[in-house]
Amino acid sequence: MISLKKLLDDARLEVSGVAKVPDIPIRGVECDSRKVEKGFLFVAIQGVKADGGAFIGEALRRGASAVVVDRPHTLRSEIPLILVPESRQAVAKLASVFYGDPSRALRMIGVTGTNGKTTTSFLLEHFLRNENLKVGVIGTVSHRFPGKDVPASETTPGPLRVQEMLSQMRESRCGAAVMEVSSHALDQHRVDGIDFEAAIFTNLTQDHLDYHRSMEAYFDCKSRLFTGLSPKSAAILNQDDPWIEKLKKKITCRWVTYGVRSDADLKAVALESKITGTVFELIARDRKISVRSPLVGLHNVYNVLGALAAVDTLGFSLEKAAAALASFRGVPGRLEPVECGQSFRVFIDYAHTPDGLLNVLRALEPYKKNRLIVVFGCGGDRDKDKRPKMGKIASDFCDQVFITSDNPRSEDPRVIAEEIRSGFPAGFNRYSVVLDRRKAIRQALLSAKSQDIVLLAGKGHETTQVIGKEAFLFNERDEAERVLGGH
Repeated sequence: MISLKKLLDDARLEVSGVAKVPDIPIRGVECDSRKVEKGFLFVAIQGVKADGGAFIGEALRRGASAVVVDRPHTLRSEIPLILVPESRQAVAKLASVFYGDPSRALRMIGVTGTNGKTTTSFLLEHFLRNENLKVGVIGTVSHRFPGKDVPASETTPGPLRVQEMLSQMRESRCGAAVMEVSSHALDQHRVDGIDFEAAIFTNLTQDHLDYHRSMEAYFDCKSRLFTGLSPKSAAILNQDDPWIEKLKKKITCRWVTYGVRSDADLKAVALESKITGTVFELIARDRKISVRSPLVGLHNVYNVLGALAAVDTLGFSLEKAAAALASFRGVPGRLEPVECGQSFRVFIDYAHTPDGLLNVLRALEPYKKNRLIVVFGCGGDRDKDKRPKMGKIASDFCDQVFITSDNPRSEDPRVIAEEIRSGFPAGFNRYSVVLDRRKAIRQALLSAKSQDIVLLAGKGHETTQVIGKEAFLFNERDEAERVLGGH
């Protein structure tokens, strides 16, 4: 519990609307009126789909002691109405203060980029645990720390949930926290007030243009994680990404680079790839370290490099981290194999962007002894421009393509499928449109022959499929195992 005056003072908010902030106790901070309890501070936020100002009345009925807004409102109540310039920024700062600024008690590592965030965060968690640290993770698959593991509904939760989780990690005596930071989170100020010791930039390729509208806007949004770093922090940058030089001009902290093609502080050379993993030599300034990774594909070499660079920057042993790769068990839904004694290989991957699909198909292509088959769709109510691009990539690499539904949401799956199909070159006819994803998986697996490779792309670790406004239970691995088991 904290007084309203101290909460606002410590958050250093520019406030107006009240002559004097009353010194009343605040038991909680909330921006969802349905979760407000007696003695809470309610922050009204203009959301993507709803205006929090419309729910002030409900918050008051539930017992809110004060309200923060960024637009004038008239209350039929003596409850303090505090006006701030921007509610989203305000709630992030208020959350940090209310929970006692927990990020300062943790070694915070942020990971952003279009692809690779989840694998990089799993690798970091593995490396840091190998250093006998308790580690918390906030990411796409789950939000977890020792004693708690909750499936994630979004990559980066809102600031109140983030700060609450960081507070719980601190109470559980975690030494470090790894956070996947989405572009939406950066744009909506969800990680404002978090003191990152290091931040990793994996790459920037097309995604979320339904939200950001242009690659420049998308890049500017991702850049905020790095422009917000303190001078004592470090930026871990993929030197091979074409946006990296532009990013370097924006940041003021020190940076460490990693790469394969370019000169970098950490560089992978002499790569040897197999379907069971990758071997390379790591050149780290004056050191040369042999690395054996169980992860497949060049894109995963970058993920390993980024995680190793962060570990090195935090002051841990590169050699020890590289050796720890041998016991890394992989990431749910990231080139995850499904083995049921079949004569062909089956992989599940979250690839849902053009670059993501390209990376995974490139990783699998060298090991194709017969056919490469892909099952994929594109999400509804999201960036439509990527659909024909993903269709073209699938037709370039695959011997058979099954176009199906991903999360169609409110869109007609037939329209989405046609937009994917429009990317196929003239004359390409090695495809089927099977909108029911269960049936598409069944048809693909039953059509597979000895030494084929079947890739189920787009859903990865997800356990639901969103059709219309409903989320239906759907587990890609369960579906594949059911078919492969003869059911």
